[in-house]
Amino acid sequence: MSEFSKYVIYVDESGHSNWTAAPEYPLLCLNYCMFEKDHYIDELIPRFNRLKFKYWGCDNIVLHERDLRKSDKIRDPAVRSKYEGLQGDRRRAFMDELTQLLRDAQFRCFCVVIDKPKVPEWHKSYDPYHISLSRGFRQIETYLKVYDPDELAKELHIVFEARGRDDDAALSRAYKQVSVQGSLLAPVATRDYSNFRLELMDKKSNSPGLQIADLTARPIGNHYLHATGQRSQTDQRAIEVLLEKIHFCSGTTCEIGKYDVFHEGL
Repeated sequence: MSEFSKYVIYVDESGHSNWTAAPEYPLLCLNYCMFEKDHYIDELIPRFNRLKFKYWGCDNIVLHERDLRKSDKIRDPAVRSKYEGLQGDRRRAFMDELTQLLRDAQFRCFCVVIDKPKVPEWHKSYDPYHISLSRGFRQIETYLKVYDPDELAKELHIVFEARGRDDDAALSRAYKQVSVQGSLLAPVATRDYSNFRLELMDKKSNSPGLQIADLTARPIGNHYLHATGQRSQTDQRAIEVLLEKIHFCSGTTCEIGKYDVFHEGL
């Protein structure tokens, strides 16, 4: 039996996992957040839950980026009431503390942005999940080769939020394809993802790792839209924190502050 990695990765997406391009957000952005387990267990989880207790009196709330932006759109009245309690100075104080928590947290992001309208038509015969996993797994493996090669042979759990039967089935198919073939887009014989373990976790599990992946995916997508002139404004506070954590790994190097955009080559 393989030894477990000292790392764990939580993944969430922003945008829809199909080729339909919504005018206001024509992206699928998957953000892979890598945590060292000791830091995650000993420091991050207690601090994350302490923040919830401070503002809600309990930890029975799952933080979602969309709910923080659009609390009036939340269908469940019990959940909506929790977010509606964050108003004015109280909301500003909470966002300041959440931003500082993310700034202090020790994790790395490997983000794959698929700009759907710019993807050549022949690539659209592939499932977007296949493209994202192909490129995300490649970066994670490259990072380990460069910075922590002893971890390559250990089981690395990559945890996605369960999103429903169809999406979960598509994700599972893509994982099996990429694990066996490397990538249908650009097979590379030297790639080995056999120790990557896909896990699907319900959002109701209240996992801090999944919530951080959720809170960070859309700001990266918004930054890309702003940088490419497709959006006039973006949340500068969030992206300033994240650009220090995002890694783009290729060859034998990792560049900090850069994410992977699919239509820019294979």
